Amino acid sequence: MTIRYPDYKNGLVNLACSILKYYGAAYGHPTLPVLDRLLEKKYRNVVVMLFDGLGSAALKYHLPEDSFLRRNHTANISSVFPPTTTAAITSLESGYTPVEHGWLGWSLYFSEVDKIINALPNTDKDSRRPAAEYHVAQRYIPYLSVFDKIAEAGKAAAYSVSMYGSNRIRGHEELYEEIERLCSTSETKYIYSYWDKPDTTMHLSGCRSKETAAIIADIDRRVAALCENLQDTLVVVTADHGHIDLSYKFLSDYPELEEMLIRPISIESRAAGFYVKSEYRAEFPAAFRAVLGDDFLLFLREEAAADGLFGDGEPHPKFDELAGDFIAAATGGYGLVQNRHSMQFLSNHAGLTDDEMTVPFIVGKS
Repeated sequence: MTIRYPDYKNGLVNLACSILKYYGAAYGHPTLPVLDRLLEKKYRNVVVMLFDGLGSAALKYHLPEDSFLRRNHTANISSVFPPTTTAAITSLESGYTPVEHGWLGWSLYFSEVDKIINALPNTDKDSRRPAAEYHVAQRYIPYLSVFDKIAEAGKAAAYSVSMYGSNRIRGHEELYEEIERLCSTSETKYIYSYWDKPDTTMHLSGCRSKETAAIIADIDRRVAALCENLQDTLVVVTADHGHIDLSYKFLSDYPELEEMLIRPISIESRAAGFYVKSEYRAEFPAAFRAVLGDDFLLFLREEAAADGLFGDGEPHPKFDELAGDFIAAATGGYGLVQNRHSMQFLSNHAGLTDDEMTVPFIVGKS
């Protein structure tokens, strides 16, 4: 597999900063040149449609060259590290890098409640139990969104169309209907949409399954039909990350490593965070590489941050706690979970491979 590091000068963070710049809002990172050029023409509507898991590799594998999305696939851009929904959509929805916003992955440790929590759904790790009576991540690692920044700038309205956004939809058809409805109004606006497929289908059936193929073909048809009906609108289609089919290794099979840890692993199966007892910090790297070094790169947190793996910018005050002492990034075909009872998907993401890191920049309408 080809190893691919995040590119914070040509990726989702930069896409968000281009949007902020266009609407006169503050931004803290370089903008995305391919989008800046498109935005030189002033549009009444700018629409960014994000389809979870629809990486460039999936487009190429599942769609013919003459399909709408592939014909309009203008460039490849980079996700963030880890290339996973929690980190990537937060970067796109904020304009911040993961080191700045702290939403590093699916399962994060919060000392305030002394447990590992699934950050987006606010549940305990490997369960559906509510983590608290309040949303833990939103309370302890809040951020100012792109939508808030655009509203503060006062030049345009901003909407989020998703199951969780300002304009909530319940199904796939409603997504397109709501975008078309918003685009028909006279106000100048930014519209961001999120849909959780093909990711949810890939997790359960594999990223090259016939079920995944059907979902991607349906997205292709629906986006084409939507763009046909829009006027004075720029539509950009992208993804938060790609996917790979994988197998799993279990930390419980390596008791010599488990003994060194304060608590279970966190973040993601392909970007695992380790909290190591102080007496074992010096010997942990060699012990890890001896048994898992063929499939994972191990980073000391301080080195990963200094090298810009999580992006540049001022680290969030909770970054050290959220990242752990070491981070193991997958470069092969394995994920790492605590034991055989832990969640295991047929296809996953968050590692340092090209298939996971590279996402499309598609100009659906201009």
